[in-house]
Amino acid sequence: MGHSGHDGQRHTEHAGHKFPVEQMVKLDSPERLSLLPIDAVVTLSGARPGTRTLDVGCGPGVFTIPLARAAGSAGHVYAADILPEMVDACRARAAAAGLAHVEVALSTENDVPFPDRCADLVLACHLLHELHDPPLFFAEMRRLLAPDGRLVVVDWEKVETGIGPPVDKRVTAEEAATLLETNGFVVDSRASVTWANYLLRARAAARPGPRTAPAED
Repeated sequence: MGHSGHDGQRHTEHAGHKFPVEQMVKLDSPERLSLLPIDAVVTLSGARPGTRTLDVGCGPGVFTIPLARAAGSAGHVYAADILPEMVDACRARAAAAGLAHVEVALSTENDVPFPDRCADLVLACHLLHELHDPPLFFAEMRRLLAPDGRLVVVDWEKVETGIGPPVDKRVTAEEAATLLETNGFVVDSRASVTWANYLLRARAAARPGPRTAPAED
């Protein structure tokens, strides 16, 4: 969704395809939302009343506002993007909707300015194909997730959809699962949002505990 820069830099070999901010209006166009229905994503994400949710790469708030409504006043929604224009747009939407439990911040790709373990649910929509440094990004997501939290990843199927990033820049669901699993997550389930988008639910892998020396006789 957001993380919507077009900085042209290649920080790693995985340098991603960034969404150009000048095309922000396309993020909630009818054509795009027919392939990525908001209600379906929110329902499949597991957002519910009281959920503390982080919309990472929030863009102008296409999902932030519905997630906040799903969380209700008992919940809290954090949202972050790397572009000031997206942050401003998201804040304006939250204010217009009268949602006081939405907190929006400017971030970098791998440094999101919210507390440790602040989120029961992290939504990363259309980010995998944009990441410059997946290990650092996923380490930050693990920091932000509560112990029983879930990371929900939504991304484009690697097929021609008429809109979206170039097909050769996309990540298949299988590749996405491997990326998650090699970066400290366990994929619990997969769902199809539509024929054009998939959704993966994952949790942080258990960290091995400290080894104890064998007891001596």
